[in-house]
Amino acid sequence: MPEPSYNVYDTNETERRRFKRRRIILLVALAVFIVFGVVLGGVLMSGEPSAPGDELTTTTATTVLTPPTVPLPSSEAGSGVAAAVTSATQEKILEADYAPINTSYAGLSMFRGNAHRTHYGEGPVPRDPVVMWRHGPMSGPSSEGGVQKIWSGTGWTGQPVVVEREGMTQVMFGAYDHAVHFLDAESGEPFLPPLKTGDIIKGSVMFDPDGYPLLYTGSRDNFFRVIALDRNPAEVLYKLNAADVPKPVWNNDWDSSPLVIGDYLFEGGENSYFYILKLNRGFDEDGRVTVKPKVVLAHPAYDQDLFAAIRDRNVSIENSPSVHLDLVRGDRVYFANSGGRVLGLDISALGLSKAGYGPGGQAPGTWEDGVRLPDASGGGAGYPAGSQKVRPVPDSLAELPENSEFPVVFKFWTGDDTDASVVIDEEGMLYVASEFERKLPQAKEVGQLMKLNPYDAENPLVWSVKDQASAGDAGIWATPALHGDMVYVPTHTGRLLGVDRHDGRIVWEVKTTFHAWSSPAVVDDTLIMGDTDGYLRAWDVSDPGQEPPELWNVKVGGAIESTVAVWRGRIFVGSRDGYFYCFGDASDRYDTNGDT
Repeated sequence: MPEPSYNVYDTNETERRRFKRRRIILLVALAVFIVFGVVLGGVLMSGEPSAPGDELTTTTATTVLTPPTVPLPSSEAGSGVAAAVTSATQEKILEADYAPINTSYAGLSMFRGNAHRTHYGEGPVPRDPVVMWRHGPMSGPSSEGGVQKIWSGTGWTGQPVVVEREGMTQVMFGAYDHAVHFLDAESGEPFLPPLKTGDIIKGSVMFDPDGYPLLYTGSRDNFFRVIALDRNPAEVLYKLNAADVPKPVWNNDWDSSPLVIGDYLFEGGENSYFYILKLNRGFDEDGRVTVKPKVVLAHPAYDQDLFAAIRDRNVSIENSPSVHLDLVRGDRVYFANSGGRVLGLDISALGLSKAGYGPGGQAPGTWEDGVRLPDASGGGAGYPAGSQKVRPVPDSLAELPENSEFPVVFKFWTGDDTDASVVIDEEGMLYVASEFERKLPQAKEVGQLMKLNPYDAENPLVWSVKDQASAGDAGIWATPALHGDMVYVPTHTGRLLGVDRHDGRIVWEVKTTFHAWSSPAVVDDTLIMGDTDGYLRAWDVSDPGQEPPELWNVKVGGAIESTVAVWRGRIFVGSRDGYFYCFGDASDRYDTNGDT
C-alpha cells in the first residue's frame, strides 16, 4: 500500500468525503442528547521561555500537518463545537472510557489499563504508606551509544501488571537484569522463576486481557515475546524479530507496551515499524495455552519528508498504541514516533466495534449503552465470582478478510520526539505530550502538551501548552493522566501541571524534580507519582480548581522513572536503585519485613 503524502487530507479526496459523511452521521446519532455550545477560540500567545523555570503559555490555535517549510497560519482557530450532555449520559460515557480492558478477571493488566490509556488501578489508596516488601537487587549490562554500562532496577515506563489469578494476587514486570519477574503480591516471593531475555527490559509488560495465561513483553535484545504462564518455568511461545522488516530505522529495542483486543495485538518497535498481529490463541489437547501469530500489518512510521523535516533519522516508536472503537466514525489505532509524527490508522477492517467491543477495548457482552454489566457468573462489575476464566473471541473475528487495508486517516506533526502514549477521551479527542530537544520551529509553535481533534481535517489542534527551554532538554516524557475535567502531567523541567482538559488553561502548577518521567496515576481522587529524588508522592485532587495539597511522601534509594500500579490497598513500583517495591498502609505491615 503506497504511503500517502504528509498531509493525508490534502491529497485524498475520497477519504475527505468519507470523513464528512461519518461526521454527519455522528451528529445525527448524538442529536437526541447533545446540546451544542460554541467554544470560544483563544488567542495565540507569542514568546518563548528562555529557561526551564519560565512560565508556560497556552494557546488555542490552528496548526500544520506539513514540514516546517510551510509556516503556521497567524490567524486564530476556527470555532469548534463542544458537546454538553446530560449528567446521566456523561456518567455512562466516562464509565466506559475509564474502565479496565479486562472483564473476565480483576486486575490491572497493562500500561494504563485500557485501550484509551485511562485506567490506573483500583483503590483504596494507602494513606500512611510504608514498604511492605522489596524484591532485588536487579541489575544488568547494556550498551547505550556504543558504551556499555550497568543498569539497575526498573525504568521508563516500567509499570507492573497486577492480576487476580490462581488464588493469589500476582505482580509481573520486566527489569534491567534482563528478566521478567513473577511475584506473589502478598509476600513478594516468586511464584515462577524469572524468565531471562538477552538484554534489559524498559517498557511495561501486558497480561492477556481475555484471561489466557499469556504475558507479552519486549526487550532490548531484538525480540518481542509472547510468554506462556501455565507451565513452570514460563515458556516463550513466539518471538518477533525487529530486524525482519525492510529498512528498519534507529534500533532493535521494544519499549512500547502492547495492546490486545479481539485476538489482535497492536505494537510499535524502535525499528520505527508499527505492527498488527493475529494471535490465534487457543489450547492444545493437554489444556496448555497456544499461539500461532500471523503478522497482519508492518507499517513504517517514517518517510523522507519526515527525515527532511527533523534533519535526522531518529524516528523510533517508543510509546504504547491506543485504540478508539467507534461504530459510527470507524475504529482507529493511534501512535507516535520520536520524529514527532502522530498517526491514526483506520482498523475498521478488523471488525472490533461491530463485534461489540467496548470503547476502551472491553470484551463483548459486558457493555450496554456504555455501561459495564455484571458478569453472568454473578461477580458484578464485570468480574467473575470464582477463579479467573478465559473469555472467548467472537466468531465474527475468526477470519480477517483477504487484502484488508488499514489506511492512514490522521497525521499530525508535533515537531519533536513524542514518546509519551496518546491518551483518548470519551469523545475520541487525543492528548499528546512531546519532548523539546531539537528546538525546531514547529515544536516551538505548537507546544509540548496538545489536545487534538483527529476528526477535524483543517484545524486538529484544539489547544496546547508549552514547556520549553533555550538550553537543555525540556518538554514531556510522561504519559498524561485524564481525571474528570483535568489533565495531569509532569514535565522534564520539573513541573507537575493540572490543566483544564476542555480549554487548555493551566489551573495549577506544583514544583517537582527535574527529569520527571514517571507517568502519574489517579485513583480515589489521589494523584500518585514518583520523582528523580526517589520519592513516591501523593496529592489530593478531589478539588480540581485548587492547587492540590500533598498527602504523603515516602522515599526509596533511587530515582523512580517507572509508572506505579495501584491495586486494592497496595502500590507497586520499581526504582533505579535496583529494587522493586510494594507499599501499603503502616497498619497493614506484615510481621516480617525484609528483602526477598
